[in-house]
Order: sequence, then structure tokens, then C-alpha cells
Amino acid sequence: MPLADNAYTQLRNLILSGELPPDCAITENYIVEKLAIGKTPVREAMRRLVLEGLLDVTPRLGYTVIGISQQDVDDIFQLRVIIEVGAAQLAIEQLTPDALDQLHELSATGYDPDDAESVQQYAAVNAEFHDIIGKFSGNRRLADLIARLMLESRRFMQIAQLTPEHGRDVKVQHAAIVAAFRAGDREGVSEAVRIHVEDSWNLVLESLATPSSAPGDGAAHD
Repeated sequence: MPLADNAYTQLRNLILSGELPPDCAITENYIVEKLAIGKTPVREAMRRLVLEGLLDVTPRLGYTVIGISQQDVDDIFQLRVIIEVGAAQLAIEQLTPDALDQLHELSATGYDPDDAESVQQYAAVNAEFHDIIGKFSGNRRLADLIARLMLESRRFMQIAQLTPEHGRDVKVQHAAIVAAFRAGDREGVSEAVRIHVEDSWNLVLESLATPSSAPGDGAAHD
């Protein structure tokens, strides 16, 4: 992988995973040292992330990880409801038995909110679950958009006040989506997908409204 792409991938993952939290300040020198990659590829990676809206730059001062606002949350989840319901409708006749079995297997994964590794595993499995549906929509651009939105949604896990109940609920919701697919129930698929996405949407909004969940501490990384 070219160095600039390598730096971009690693830095993006640091932001999406929360190791570099919302609103924290970072410098090129800090990232160069952390990634052990030269300044030129790091600078290019940071420029790309500014264009993607994950970093903000202030001339002569450095970079800041973009914070998470209610508008960001609403924009992402509103778009997810629209396109994922549409993708599921397209996928309902194209999902293969193997794909349905894979969705069923993935649907068994929830999370323990007190176990960071469990939460990260769920985030990856949840993204894969939704990506499969996008892939079997048969629309490559739609699938790419879903994959990108799922990546952006990962940042919301950093501020969501996760609960054991929600960890169990997501398994039930995923299972309901799979059952509706197996039954060829178009209305049921749409409703199950909508409920699942909106449940996560509400969880993030409630967390965002709680002072203790305010994203980021503004700490500088230089």
C-alpha cells in the first residue's frame, strides 16, 4: 500500500475507533511519530480527512477531530433509514441461501457494554451485516454509500451510552430482519430495518443530550 494510503487508513481508523476522540487537537508531528510514517504521506492523509469532514484545519495552529453534533447524527441516520430500507427491498429477491445463512450467523452477535473489545466486535459485525444487504441490492453505488455511512456511524459508538438491554435488542432486531428476508415479506423487511436503524438513532440522540456523554475532552495531541 502506498505510504499516503497507509497513513490515511491508519489515521482514519484512529478517529473512527475513538482513539482520537471528537474535538481533540492533533498535529502533524504527533501523527508522524504515532504512525512511524514520514511527514509528506501524513500531510496528504490529513488533507484527505479534512475533505471527508473528519478533520478541521486551522492554518499555523494544526488540526482538530471534528466533533459530533445532533445535526450530524440526524443527517447520517435519516439517510441510513432511507437508503437501507430501499436496499433491503432490492435485496429481498437476490439474497442467496448462503448470504441468508451468513446474516443469520452475524445476527447472533450483540455486545457487553462493559467490555470494550465486545463493543468493537459488535461494531464490525453490525457493519458487515448491513454491508451484505447493500451488496445484494445489486446496486454498487448504493452498496458503497451504505458502507461509507456505516463507517461514519462508528464514531457515534464513542458517545452512545450503551446498555445491556440494547446489546440484547440488536440481536433481536437483526434476527427479525433475517426472518423477514427468509419469508419474502417486503413490508416486514422494511419495518424491521427501519426499527433497527431508528433504535440506534434514538440511543445516540439520548446519549448526546446527556451532559456526561459530551464527546471529546479537547485534549491536544502534539
